[in-house]
Amino acid sequence: MTVEPQAIADAVRPSPRGPVQPDRRNPAPRGRAVSASPAAVQFLHVVKRYGTTMALDDVSFAVPRGEMAALVGPNGAGKTSILEMIMGLRRPDAGSVLLDRRGGRAGPTAPTALRIGAQLQDSRFYGQMTPHDYLRLFARLEPGGISPESLIADFGLDAFVDRRIAGLSGGQRQRLALALSVINDPDLVILDEPTVGLDPIARQDFWALIRRLHDGGRRTLLFSTHYMEEVRSLATSVLMLSRGRLVATGSVDAVVATARGAASLDEAYATLVGQGTITGAAA
Repeated sequence: MTVEPQAIADAVRPSPRGPVQPDRRNPAPRGRAVSASPAAVQFLHVVKRYGTTMALDDVSFAVPRGEMAALVGPNGAGKTSILEMIMGLRRPDAGSVLLDRRGGRAGPTAPTALRIGAQLQDSRFYGQMTPHDYLRLFARLEPGGISPESLIADFGLDAFVDRRIAGLSGGQRQRLALALSVINDPDLVILDEPTVGLDPIARQDFWALIRRLHDGGRRTLLFSTHYMEEVRSLATSVLMLSRGRLVATGSVDAVVATARGAASLDEAYATLVGQGTITGAAA
């Protein structure tokens, strides 16, 4: 999927705190400072409501290019809303969502379009088709991307690439979904709970695939998860949400340090999400 960043950035409306201006006259609130380093993704005072439900309440953060950032929080915390806004599937009611043009490449529709790949939590496939069918179809939709043959080898699809999807295991379907998410050779990859439902061994195998996808920082990854061991194993930075608000940001160690008395990420999660206290590694 190719996204023109400015199309999303144009969804800027006055926030409850006044006009959204990413400059010194209207800085981000203390504890939710936006990174000064080049950011692949930046949220500025984003607000999102669904009826009377506040899904995101004045959320500001930045994900630097090349990061593998984990988005954590309980169900209903706002994780999926954030991912959908980055993909252009939803627009904020206030604030702005910015994607870095400099991370993109020249394309036929925009001089510096940013390529985004995504694996949604619930990937639906036609059971009578094979992984090979899907890879060939997506390759035709994304000419100039990664070849099906390369993805089959890189993601270990060889053993089942010509089997009907109806007969594949959950882990095999997840591998296919991950391979399809990068067939356009994206700059930014969004993964919505990519290992949910996998057994511990399959989950660790999947972590290795995600590291390969990250490619040592050549791509920026943002993934949501409920598994703290997954965050510790993969993430270079953490965004922790509770009830639509950002309660902690930074490295795993920095997030643990924000929760007084916490000795682990699990304890920090229990403390910060349980209290809903607004804090941050940059505070």
